[in-house]
Amino acid sequence: MKTKTLCSVALLTLLGVSLATPAVANAEAKSLPTNGKIKFTEDNDPKDVVDPEDPDKPVVDPKEPIIVNPDRGSFSIDAVTELNFGEDKVKAFASNPEYFAAAIPVTTADGDVTRGNFVQFTDVRGVANHKYQVSAQLSKQFEANANAGTFLKSATIDYSNAAITSADPAAQWPATTVAGFQLAADAAGTGAGASVVVLDNKEASKGIGTYTIEFGQYGDGTADTTAESVKLTVPNTNVLLADEYTAEITWTIAEVL
Repeated sequence: MKTKTLCSVALLTLLGVSLATPAVANAEAKSLPTNGKIKFTEDNDPKDVVDPEDPDKPVVDPKEPIIVNPDRGSFSIDAVTELNFGEDKVKAFASNPEYFAAAIPVTTADGDVTRGNFVQFTDVRGVANHKYQVSAQLSKQFEANANAGTFLKSATIDYSNAAITSADPAAQWPATTVAGFQLAADAAGTGAGASVVVLDNKEASKGIGTYTIEFGQYGDGTADTTAESVKLTVPNTNVLLADEYTAEITWTIAEVL
């Protein structure tokens, strides 16, 4: 009997606790979404021509032999240097004479420096695909200025010692190198030649920014290759006139799908 009574008392006590504690209902969750926005626009501002060996420094008042593209923008060849192969005397050559393009004088805020011939290009398009090719073409063979129709037949231009530089993060650079190449005329030796791919950026997410390809580097002057990296070869079968000959080299940047 004690046992039952104790048990009953215990049960009543538990029930008393249960009855004394009211149930609490959870409040319904309420939500309100909002938006976050950011907009990017394509950068069509013309890019400064920069020192190819110190690309953080713009060239002050670039002028010949630096040819600046007035239409440079988000996808363009920004600038290229004119090739000056000097002068020589008319004579009979036992072999094909070779001439090297002169190095380029460049002025920055730090003063005057010497650089190799170069081409500068930009791709800052607001697109997903940044695959592109930079190419060069001997679009007009060397022709005598005062004697139209007289060419340096089958003359060629060889480029070597190429280096890519940029002030943009290295992780964004084109995943490629630039090998030596030759520009030549057509089969007749006097017409426009084929385009040569100089840089082939095959990764859609690479190559964003502004880049310079320099042919020959000055560095600290101990390993100067600026004056021996762009070579003109003239076949000795040409009959030379006492005249200045001019060629046209066309640089192109084109999207690759």
